[in-house]
Amino acid sequence: MPYCTNCGTEEREGQQFCGVCGTRKPGSFGATPMPALSSAEYGSGAEVRVGISLVPPRQSRWSVFLRGFLALPLYVVYIGVGFAAFFVTVVAWFCALFIGRVPDGQQQFLTKALRVYANVISYGYLLSGRWPGITFNAKPGDQVTVDIDHVGLRRWSVFFRLFLGVPATLVSVALNLGSYPLLLVAWVWGVLAGREPRSIHQALALVLRYQLRLQAYSTLLTPTQPFRGFLGDGVEPSMKTSGSAEATPAATISDANSSPLDPAAPQRLSTSTVMTAPLPTRWLVTRAARVLMVLALVAGALLYFLTPSFENPLIVRMQDFISRGVVTTSHTTTVNVMLRFETSTSACRGTYMLECQQRAATLAISHVSDQSALLLSNNIFIPTNALTSVKKYESAIDELENELFTVQTSSSLPSQTRVVRADIPATLALVNRDFLLAKARLGA
Repeated sequence: MPYCTNCGTEEREGQQFCGVCGTRKPGSFGATPMPALSSAEYGSGAEVRVGISLVPPRQSRWSVFLRGFLALPLYVVYIGVGFAAFFVTVVAWFCALFIGRVPDGQQQFLTKALRVYANVISYGYLLSGRWPGITFNAKPGDQVTVDIDHVGLRRWSVFFRLFLGVPATLVSVALNLGSYPLLLVAWVWGVLAGREPRSIHQALALVLRYQLRLQAYSTLLTPTQPFRGFLGDGVEPSMKTSGSAEATPAATISDANSSPLDPAAPQRLSTSTVMTAPLPTRWLVTRAARVLMVLALVAGALLYFLTPSFENPLIVRMQDFISRGVVTTSHTTTVNVMLRFETSTSACRGTYMLECQQRAATLAISHVSDQSALLLSNNIFIPTNALTSVKKYESAIDELENELFTVQTSSSLPSQTRVVRADIPATLALVNRDFLLAKARLGA
């Protein structure tokens, strides 16, 4: 089996350039450093090969402790790259509809964007120990490698790609939610021991590989759904005898890649051999990693469907406190404004009674309108169990505002007086009643 002379990645027949580092294969001639378009009909055997060490790397504890801050610049860059990749994917979608494949230039850019994503997420997931920097091109010594078959696409699958990817996207959402507990355990363990547990490392690596394959499928880099190899490509053989820390990574790498090793060679590989060996793209993982992967999927699905039904008690208490203060302040202001309105209208007499009541309504309506707007803008703080009661109280204030507007614009003194003496007091009584109900729902 041929390997790249620069980075050691496994090569395919007919490949002119390395799919990882772009190095030209000796004796080959071509115009663009891309894998040749596969002759297989519509890429039935297309793959996204992800290479990563399945042995947890040794990491400095301080870098694990500060991983969120150290990875922040990488996430910011990837947001920009992802924004550009979105528009390139749209163009690639139209191109694939007409020619049945993604053009080489767009395939290259989207592959580079996927490589950036792989480096950022692997560093954030504690799967890699070195800060990867901002890199778009594959290099020897990369902690994560991505190799994608460049193949033809069925036009109908391109047209319906958004709908075809819905099941895989739902699985991705569940995996993301379910991987948070694993990531928390890995972070605590890494801070204390400087290395993740092997099973958790492999489970997070499987999550990463699934996300990368889904990303490749969504951006038209491959026609293959990401479900293949969901639980790895096989079970890691159990160790009959315990070896040294240096021998374990070497054995894993050589087994996973099926590298042609000399049978007469000793089982223990030197450090230089380990560092230059290609990263495994056929993943043999422990049974514990498979179990954790399934648990992460199940837990993520449960969290996705059940989280809206349960609320954090501390958050609910904070929402109650804020909402109670907003509603109480609003009601106090409304009552004081309406008392002044009642006093002003009671003093209106004689020929100018219509204009007097209009002026009193003009002064009151602006304050009442402010209270309605205050409630509406702060509904984000209101807990779900009290939202209906607060909305009802808000509707009563809106009705009071409408009646004040009627007094303000009325040209008939009898109609105006009826609203002032009958309708407004009745509505104000509803405001008081709904306020007490809302306050009770807010735990007062």
